[in-house]
Amino acid sequence: MLTSKGQKLLLFGTIVAYCLIGIEIIIMISPFALYFYSVYAPILTFLSSSPLTSWTTEFFLPHMVFLQDPLILGISYLQVFLVIGLALFFTAAVPLYWGRFTGKGVVSISFYSKIRHPQYLFLAISGFGLLLYWPRFIILIFFVTMLYVYYLLARNEEWRMKQEEPGAYEQYMENIPMFLPGEPGGKIFKVLFGWITPKWIGILVSYVIVMVLSIVIAMGIRDYSVKKLPMVQVEKGVTLVSVFERPAKEVNSLYQHVLDSDEVREFLQNHKEVNLAYIMPGDFFLTALVTEEDRRFSDEIVERFPEVLEWHEHKFKGGLGKFFKIFYNFIGTLGGLPTDYDVERFIFVSVVDSKGQRVPQERLFDLGLKRIPALLVDYDPFEEKIVSIIQTSHEHKWGSIPMPTF
Repeated sequence: MLTSKGQKLLLFGTIVAYCLIGIEIIIMISPFALYFYSVYAPILTFLSSSPLTSWTTEFFLPHMVFLQDPLILGISYLQVFLVIGLALFFTAAVPLYWGRFTGKGVVSISFYSKIRHPQYLFLAISGFGLLLYWPRFIILIFFVTMLYVYYLLARNEEWRMKQEEPGAYEQYMENIPMFLPGEPGGKIFKVLFGWITPKWIGILVSYVIVMVLSIVIAMGIRDYSVKKLPMVQVEKGVTLVSVFERPAKEVNSLYQHVLDSDEVREFLQNHKEVNLAYIMPGDFFLTALVTEEDRRFSDEIVERFPEVLEWHEHKFKGGLGKFFKIFYNFIGTLGGLPTDYDVERFIFVSVVDSKGQRVPQERLFDLGLKRIPALLVDYDPFEEKIVSIIQTSHEHKWGSIPMPTF
């Protein structure tokens, strides 16, 4: 069995590894991003450099494109488990540590009167919400691994409790299920893998099977999501994708206005590799996932958030104070500040394979492809004129680190 020190190290290492990749979405927009990515970025870059592992850095749910599909929306709502799980986890800690400090022996009150390891269960629930919020395949792999680590740690804790509270804890185990009432997991394991001896081999076999099934299901969800993307194919082999669903006729009309520019037409004629264009508001908050060129903030945004321009110019300076001040101001306007379409932004992208070859339209969102921003065009639909045309730096805000682009 694991020693107490070994158990703590395994638990700490598992949680830290999962959190480092899971809270990427939080750290990437904070002043710590520069330091975080100096450590984390090489790992993602290494994984994305090989066709065998590049899929692990991809997303299996849409993140940048907002779909109104009932299934996708339903899955997205489950992100709330991130907060619910954490709240329950800290709530479950109260009776546990109260029992420890008061020397009451086996804690059997509150959640512990229903299941033996509520904190592991609630961490798993929170981890599931985090997985859906930032759904890289690599996070899915760590999540499944983390569940099995929790099981092993729980078994180790029970072994230690038998030594500390002989007799009392055995009786507690007989009356209280491990993680869920009725022990559904244990029953399924017994039916499918109970015949395998020794037991640790059965656990290892179940881990491999659960991992494969999880990845297959995630692949299926990704394939379903891609098929639901609002794609409009137009001339010159370009596919248009609006980050917010809009009628195809409206999308096509906007594109034709952009093509009225001689500069845009000439660029597309000279860059045959361009095969995708995103359409978004000029101040779309996820623009940085596609290109490092700055957002075009409306006057209303600048008036409400005067700090936002300075923060975007000096992203890694000023500490967390300014960042959280902007975040606090933003929370105060939720539901009252609609997306601003004063400017329609087109970001033309070259989608290429590992050899740098342009991919056909039906493969634009396959796994393991590179998406290189090429041209940014801002169009004012009210004045019916091009506001700006910028040939991009060919990178997004975080350089070559793979980011969600569907």
